[in-house]
Amino acid sequence: MEIQLIKEPNSVFETATLLFDGRNGSSCRELKEAIRKKYEIDSAVLDSCFDSIIEASEFVCAGVEAEADPALMDFLFSRHSSMTGCFAGYIIHDVCRRSGTDEELLAALREAPKNVFFVNLFAMLSDEFPSVDTDPVTNYAELFSFIEKLPVPEDEKFQLCRLYNGYEEYREQLSRILETAISLYRAKFDIIRHYISWFIAAVNEPLTNDAEGFLQKNYGLKPEDSAPELCVAPSVAMCNGTRHLLSYTTQDNVDYLYVGALFEPLREITDVTTADERVCKALRILGDSRKFEILKLLTDGPKYGQQIASLLDITTATVSHHMSLLLEAGFVEIRRESNRIYYTIGRKKLRDFIEELAKTLLG
Repeated sequence: MEIQLIKEPNSVFETATLLFDGRNGSSCRELKEAIRKKYEIDSAVLDSCFDSIIEASEFVCAGVEAEADPALMDFLFSRHSSMTGCFAGYIIHDVCRRSGTDEELLAALREAPKNVFFVNLFAMLSDEFPSVDTDPVTNYAELFSFIEKLPVPEDEKFQLCRLYNGYEEYREQLSRILETAISLYRAKFDIIRHYISWFIAAVNEPLTNDAEGFLQKNYGLKPEDSAPELCVAPSVAMCNGTRHLLSYTTQDNVDYLYVGALFEPLREITDVTTADERVCKALRILGDSRKFEILKLLTDGPKYGQQIASLLDITTATVSHHMSLLLEAGFVEIRRESNRIYYTIGRKKLRDFIEELAKTLLG
């Protein structure tokens, strides 16, 4: 796998992230307060990490909100109850998998064809709801049939269809919103530029020496999880998270891994999570009888969502709910064959947990 370090943030990704987080109560200010409460860190330390980002992000969000239609902002940037992201994310996916000037990125967004959006929308929904089994989707009718199977409320299915039907208009409206946001973001960029330097200093050497080992150890990204080429890019807006944007279309077969510029420093500051906390969290997951049943079922071999639902006499929506926590814990892994998602038991993670449990209780 070829790995490339990108040294400038993608302005479309940055501003869309700020608008999404600001609209859904997960802004840098809320994050700073949550970390302060959980880890009891000195306020001055967190101020030095967050205050410039908070100033820039609130400046961008307030400026856009003052001009944009609230209903449109809700539609594009609000978190829908059953989905992890927002509708704007489906539209900008491919634009966030490239580098370029602000003007080039906005031009690419305005020119993004509907057939690429079709592929990305289906692929991202398939990844988000892996328990929904479906044949390959190749046309409009099949896409809506797939949407109808999703374990989401009826109004959200309608909104997804509305997004697809009105794609060209929403793409133009989103372009105008992000153009305003990028202008505001650039006006404040000087006060947050140093975060990019922090990021480059933290990751440049390990990516040069052992890129694949570093990515797996720090960000949980295995080489086989990515395309033949991977770009690692900084994000000031995302602060301390990571986001892996996969290649779904045949063009530009390059994955992007966005890493929050505060990921490394905050990990050092907050590296006080005890083995007890990790063990207890895992025990809560394994202590749920239905999740334990699913794991026992997978010891017989890989299975797809509908198989699990039938064998345990539960709905695919229930399977999806349990799988989300098992996948997050690493106790279950997935692999795609053709257009079907198979679940397998995460043997290494379970062995690691058992070893840590034994060490914690038996010494």
